[in-house]
This record gives sequence, C-alpha cells and structure tokens, in this order.
Amino acid sequence: MMASPGPAPDDDRARAVLRAHRLREVMRYSVYFLRRMEGTRELTSQQISLLTMLRPGGLRITTIAANMGVRVSTATQSVDRLSRAGYVRRAPDPTDARAVLVCLTPYGLTELALEDQRRSDRVADALCVLSPRELDSLDAALPVLAKLARTQGASGETSR
Repeated sequence: MMASPGPAPDDDRARAVLRAHRLREVMRYSVYFLRRMEGTRELTSQQISLLTMLRPGGLRITTIAANMGVRVSTATQSVDRLSRAGYVRRAPDPTDARAVLVCLTPYGLTELALEDQRRSDRVADALCVLSPRELDSLDAALPVLAKLARTQGASGETSR
C-alpha cells in the first residue's frame, strides 16, 4: 500500500487563507470589545493606542501613522491634540537631526498607566464568563499572537 503524498501546496495555501480570514475576524471583534471598555473616559481608544505605542522612547509621526493605519496628516492631528492636552511632546530624534520623535510626557505616562489599569480591570471583569479551560486556551494563544505581532512590526518597534 502506498503512503499518501500529503496535502497539496494549494491545500496548504487554502488553509492558510482560511486561517488568516478567521484571525482577522477575531482580531476585528477583539478590537470592538476593547473599544467598548472605553466608557466615558477623557481618552479615546485610539488615543490610548497612540500613547501606548510611544513607550519607550517615542516614535516618528510616519511610524505612528503606519501603526494606526492612517495618513500622516491624521496622525499629526492626533498628536497635536494630545500635545495640547499635555500627554505628549515633540523631541529631536537623536539618530537624525532632521527628524522629530513624539514622546510621552510624565503626565502622559501617569495618565496612561491609570487608564491601562482601569481598562485591565474592566477586561478582567469580562473574562469571568470564560471557563477555566477557556482561560487556559486564551493564555496559550497569547504568546502566539504576540509573536505574530512582533514579526509584523505591530508593536511600534519598526525602523525609524
């Protein structure tokens, strides 16, 4: 009896595309879930995302725009609002005298930490609907998702 040759490359590709579709859908709904944690706070989810990507050391506006999936002008407007509110400041880029980095201010860092704690508390409350087995599955998936994010530069650690 002959051994099965295994899945054809087209089958592998089809499974990869299906997996990618499922991942995108879950991630999209995960973002919606996290945005609902916003409540009536002063900072929006988009602003929290921007502030979070600035830790540590700051980023150029072009990198912020790429991470947010928006135009540079839109990212600039967001940075301007956060700067007027005292959350961020612009500083010279030590690696390029022509460039500017957007950095958290001490106030921005403190407010971000408080907002992170508030949102983590709300997510922790929401996790109570999961069984211990589901929580274990979630814990097992997190390193894989983190690796995927790092591989694709989603953490803001892109080249300047």
